[in-house]
Amino acid sequence: MPIPSQCEPVPGTERDPAALYLEHRRLLLHVAINKFRVPDADAENLLQDVFVSFLQSGRRVENVRAWLVAAVCNASRHYWRMHSRTEQLPENVVERADPCSQHLAEQVALRMTVKQALGYLPQRCRETLHLHYFEGRSASDVANVLETTSRYAEKLIHNCLQRVRETYRRIMTVHS
Repeated sequence: MPIPSQCEPVPGTERDPAALYLEHRRLLLHVAINKFRVPDADAENLLQDVFVSFLQSGRRVENVRAWLVAAVCNASRHYWRMHSRTEQLPENVVERADPCSQHLAEQVALRMTVKQALGYLPQRCRETLHLHYFEGRSASDVANVLETTSRYAEKLIHNCLQRVRETYRRIMTVHS
């Protein structure tokens, strides 16, 4: 059976589609909203989708009302299948959010910039700063690892920290 053109009525719908819509709208909304508990705005959208499908269907429909009710039931079931996969956020999501995640983007950017700044330092400076700041070792522990004096380790920590600060400032100036 050929699909009717837009000028010809769909077989089984010799009446005006707008008249069919108005005739069955209340019943179909009632089914979607009261039987399936679809929210009002979404039920109206379902109803319009059902009518579009009905009008695009090239098949002859003997009982238009039964076809539309069945289609709204199926569309409502599909609606809940799709919406059951997502969960709506609570209204107080901002109040309940993890405080650590509020500035997460800034923290990640800071870590990346510090890592980049450390990458510009010589290996000995990176190792010294890592031992002292990331592993929490004292200057005398750093001196033992680097096989040097405590006084030189203190000076090395200070100078390397100054270098990484200056490199960090330069990076931030370029990106600002």
